Amino acid sequence: MKNLCRWGAAVLLWSLLTACGGRDAGSDSALPDALPVAQTVNGEGVPLLLLERLATERKLDLQVPEQRATALSELTDYLLLAQLARKENYAADLDFSAYVELNRLQALANATAIKLRDSATVDDSVLKAEYDAEIARLGNNQYDFSQLLFANESDALAAASDAVDTPFDKVLESWSAKAAQARSFAAARPGQLPEPLAKALATLQAGDTLKVPVKTDFGWHIVHVTAVSPVVPPPFEQVKESIRATVLGQVVDQRIAKLRSDAVVKVETPAAAVDAPAEPATPEQ
Repeated sequence: MKNLCRWGAAVLLWSLLTACGGRDAGSDSALPDALPVAQTVNGEGVPLLLLERLATERKLDLQVPEQRATALSELTDYLLLAQLARKENYAADLDFSAYVELNRLQALANATAIKLRDSATVDDSVLKAEYDAEIARLGNNQYDFSQLLFANESDALAAASDAVDTPFDKVLESWSAKAAQARSFAAARPGQLPEPLAKALATLQAGDTLKVPVKTDFGWHIVHVTAVSPVVPPPFEQVKESIRATVLGQVVDQRIAKLRSDAVVKVETPAAAVDAPAEPATPEQ
């Protein structure tokens, strides 16, 4: 599996550089000439910048001899495979070329998305607003509860009726075969639940059972609360960078959505198959 991943990475790295121009007719690299070279492979220079990029991806320290040797060895294998592909003219195989081009586009798109994310700026006031909104959405309490979920209201009403004078664990056991779901949840926050169910939970205390089933998109719920405890949210400074990463991801998603909405996209319909001409009738003998 390790080797498969490594060779897949080789194709990905080569595909990122393929079809983007190059230093000479025998090279697939899109990098410019006159860059410092880390080594040569069969006379083909390997830019130091490429080695540094690989080391960053692999979290290798080029100042440590063993790790530098590891990075050089991997990069050498990539170049050897690329040279072999050119020598054998594998690009003449359209399926091979399509695979390479797909990976090149994926790598280019990923690198562009990272560039968009890294070039965007988000003020701390925006992050604090996101933090406050998330705290409000999740609620101040968390709930441990057991639930029976039914596909129809009649079964839910019957189970709720049983729960009036029967311990809920017994009701859960007796109705589990007919329920779409019969299970317990721990430390559930209202913001993680369907809104009607969250509102119903907010009216319950530990030991309470819903007397009337609650309808959501998932079905009809009967719940029994076993514990309610307050939640102390993490300090803003502790989660600020995590929120920043989420917001920057949203910025990239919005940019991509805008590009998609502005693009002129025409879907080509494959040509309809032409019916083969009928064979001429044979005269009866």
